[in-house]
Amino acid sequence: MLTAIRQSDESKVIASVAQKIEAPFFCPTCKKQVVLNKGNIKTHHFKHKPPITCHRGKGETEAHMRCKLDVFHALANSANITGLELEKDFGVSVADVFACINSIPVAIEIQRSNLSVSDITTRTENYHRLGVAVIWIGLRNENLSSNMYSPKAWEKWCHATYFGRVYYWVEGLILQPIHFGDYKLYVEQRTWYEPGGSENTSGGYYKTSKRYKTPSPGVLVNLATDFRWEVKKAFSSKTIRIPQCTIYVDNQKAWWK
Repeated sequence: MLTAIRQSDESKVIASVAQKIEAPFFCPTCKKQVVLNKGNIKTHHFKHKPPITCHRGKGETEAHMRCKLDVFHALANSANITGLELEKDFGVSVADVFACINSIPVAIEIQRSNLSVSDITTRTENYHRLGVAVIWIGLRNENLSSNMYSPKAWEKWCHATYFGRVYYWVEGLILQPIHFGDYKLYVEQRTWYEPGGSENTSGGYYKTSKRYKTPSPGVLVNLATDFRWEVKKAFSSKTIRIPQCTIYVDNQKAWWK
């Protein structure tokens, strides 16, 4: 985690500007003492002392911490931002970054591998009850450059929630929206003969894959200028459940149609 409470003045401090001489520091959630890590390679951060029972900061990778810190600093340099806070605690959940963007309260969540679709759904519902729009952002991976991609469960959920697009972080406030289109698998043609000598054939056509999709990138968008809030109606099917929620979605029209 990137923030902690400094005991001397009970203020919330960011690891990148805190100094070890200011210790002790405490976790805002479990209130236990945490250690300030300020190395030369990894992003400066706080970590719990073992044994660890607190969920705060759990599952955060170096890439995740670097992403949310970069987003936070980029928003700090934007003119239309108020109420900016890193790791804002709402009680029911902790937003990676929170800001009022053009007066719209927005929770910015960077997807972590240990967060299940159930976790994402619950947190999204909680933000809706609080009147906060939410955007879930993934960390881009090289497989998205392929025309055959197998979306993870959270990507399928986001794709359905954000009107056919998933957002991936590029740098600063720049996001890459990607639509997952159908991927066609070719069924090889084969021929065989019945005992009576009659010839049969099958295959020789394309079918839509259930597992694979073709990534279709849209135009890069800016988190501070190219988005709007919208209340999405609840939706459910055999494989997915989307609650009524307030989302932060870009203004780009469907580029895949």
